[in-house]
Amino acid sequence: MQRERELLDRAQALMAVLRRETSVRLTRRNAEARIVGAERAVLASNDSDKAVEGFVNWLPEARGAIEKARRAEREVAIDVAVAYHVFVLARNASLPSDECEEGANSL
Repeated sequence: MQRERELLDRAQALMAVLRRETSVRLTRRNAEARIVGAERAVLASNDSDKAVEGFVNWLPEARGAIEKARRAEREVAIDVAVAYHVFVLARNASLPSDECEEGANSL
């Protein structure tokens, strides 16, 4: 019973990390989309000099947001790998020994 509870806890922890990974990925994609949207706005602008100047002044901030999101993605990728590994260990510990060998071979 305790092993099943540990397995459930590890599965929930893995799901939480995967949700965080999805959120971080979405943050990066949104940051990239903001740059694309701003580029399109500059190209469509009637006041191109002011629009270009504003874009150029804003771009370092936008690139910084993307780099921050990429760092977060790299960090959460490590967390996902660790959480998955711990989940597999808990899963294998909850299986009978003959099934454990089969489970390890399926990875």
